[in-house]
Amino acid sequence: MKTILLSAVASLAIAAPAFAEVAVLSAPLQAASLHTGAFDMVAYRTDLPDGAHEVTAVFRGRGNEEPQRVVMRLQDGDEVQFSMPGELQTLYTFAGMADVVEVSAQGAPVQLASQ
Repeated sequence: MKTILLSAVASLAIAAPAFAEVAVLSAPLQAASLHTGAFDMVAYRTDLPDGAHEVTAVFRGRGNEEPQRVVMRLQDGDEVQFSMPGELQTLYTFAGMADVVEVSAQGAPVQLASQ
């Protein structure tokens, strides 16, 4: 019985995200950084004439890899989620909400193969 209980607790711990960081870009050209997982990331937004936001994010690994740049257009209610190559354990989310853009990074659940 103890073995089953310990296995259940261990599986919950593995499946739960271990960390999360959030930054809110509330003004044009305001920058924020996140330092979750194996990458450091800085992002900023500019406002487009039609009310959408253009968000630029630059990712760099802590081993001095070349920076990777991502540019996206977000309107109110848009949300983009992705992981960076080589760092599948971190899920980045960019969400446009009225006059702000919310950027977050959190640990992605580990999925173990079963028979």
